[in-house]
Amino acid sequence: MEQSRTPLRQVIASWAGVLGALLLIAGGLIALLLNEITTGVFACVLFGAAALVTWMTVAPDELRAWLTGRQTRYGTTSALVTIVFVGAVTYAYVLADRANLTADLTAVQRYTLNPPSIEAIEQLKARGFRVRLVGFFTRSKLREEESADLLLRQYVAAGDGAIEVQYIDPDERPDLAERYGYQADFDGRFLLTLLDENGEPRPRDTVTEDAVQTRYFTLYLGLANERDITTGLKTIASAGAFKVYFTTGHAERDLTQTNDDGISRLFVSLDGQGIAVATLNLAEVEAIPDDADAVLIVGPWQDFTQPEVDRLAMYLAKGGRVGIFVDPPQIEAAISGAPGNDFLRADGPLAAYLWDEFGVRALDALVIETKPELINGSEWIPILNSIAPHTIMNDVRDEPIYSYFVRPLEVVETPNERQNAYVREPLLFTSELSYAETALDDFLAGRIAYDPQEDRPGPLLVGVTVRRQFEFQSEVQPRLVILGDSDIFKNEYVKQIPGNVFLWTDVIDWLTGFSQAVSFTPVNDPTLLTLTISAEERNTIAVITMLLLPGAVLITGGLVWWYRQH
Repeated sequence: MEQSRTPLRQVIASWAGVLGALLLIAGGLIALLLNEITTGVFACVLFGAAALVTWMTVAPDELRAWLTGRQTRYGTTSALVTIVFVGAVTYAYVLADRANLTADLTAVQRYTLNPPSIEAIEQLKARGFRVRLVGFFTRSKLREEESADLLLRQYVAAGDGAIEVQYIDPDERPDLAERYGYQADFDGRFLLTLLDENGEPRPRDTVTEDAVQTRYFTLYLGLANERDITTGLKTIASAGAFKVYFTTGHAERDLTQTNDDGISRLFVSLDGQGIAVATLNLAEVEAIPDDADAVLIVGPWQDFTQPEVDRLAMYLAKGGRVGIFVDPPQIEAAISGAPGNDFLRADGPLAAYLWDEFGVRALDALVIETKPELINGSEWIPILNSIAPHTIMNDVRDEPIYSYFVRPLEVVETPNERQNAYVREPLLFTSELSYAETALDDFLAGRIAYDPQEDRPGPLLVGVTVRRQFEFQSEVQPRLVILGDSDIFKNEYVKQIPGNVFLWTDVIDWLTGFSQAVSFTPVNDPTLLTLTISAEERNTIAVITMLLLPGAVLITGGLVWWYRQH
């Protein structure tokens, strides 16, 4: 007996029914994922409904049998269970995705905050500080913002209200970005700002050439990584733990002077790092305060008395840190018409102490630079770019350092027993075409010429550090920095010359140990694994896990059902 065959029209109608159901499910899942009705969702619903109507119209007997047959009772139960299971998985996935839940499943907890980070956050909370991490991201940097947020959420969670995050598009909110001190190269980078008791950024009055602008107190962090963020938090948490004194009473440069010749920007830079600053008149104290992490002598014109030198010597003998920034004698005073500069004169008590104890002295001479590319307007305003291989110069790198009148230095060639207790390490040199003009009266009279009998040929030492031999073996670790120019740190240069800024911060770090106290190297290395994907990539993963894989199961089940039916 010949077996009856199902008409092709009915077969097509059956497949249309299956396709229509799948399209409707796909449209619903896509709408749930995207949280909106898109053109794709509308197309899925439209074509799915049309396919189901076609099936119902062409094969009404099959629809009737599906609704009333014995297989329907069992099939409906299976379908409902399948739909509920797929729906539950999809709903859980969407909730987890929108909540940005993360988990560190690496064996060494590579993507969890390191203990120093947790410790810094606890210190921040213990001192009652509230901070805000401010990131600047334009539309072209949205993927970087998402990557940064993965890390920053951990800080917010650990901070328990002490840390918050704000993202600013400088193109949409230029006024707000400016108040935080945004600059053109800050896109994709972060600042740290302190918040007051009302949760608002603490203001700082910034003096410019035009007016006084109110801006927020900020600390530059850079790109979002655990080392820099935690270093910033530790900097804030350590505020006031370090203190630097600037000497007064010898015509030193004034910390409060805001013009180009002042050094007010040095105060701002220290204050921005949380380092306390105070002035110190050695003639009015019995001893340098015990809380002095460093004493800075910036551009004095009057020499120190013997009692003042004794107080400095006592401070250094206990492990003190001193920075001396000295200018050439006579020159600047003669040009400005001010009284003469006799600081560190050869027969003075401070010069004698520095030589006898450390084997370092400043020469009564002026650097003359003849190398064309290093002359900044004249031969006696050299650009310094011969940087010695010293750890203090790590950040300076190849950046040139602008100077004005520079005084050469000298170190002992054959140290005696006392001087041999210290290591003298060069910082800066002039070029090989420079020389030290020793006849300063001739220079002031306009007679500038190299005298091989009297003048010293270059390269000339103009920056040096001194520390104790085998420093790591001693509890008393005095340090000394001497630079042959104080103009290097005046406002005119530090506001626009990166090399001068780097030199200043590195000198302070080397003297005080501030960076060593607030920085650390995290265990994790974000370059080992990509954790952040784009929205398109995430949607692709969602479609595969919630549409294609369940869809494949449903299609397989549909094929089995169809095969048994026919």
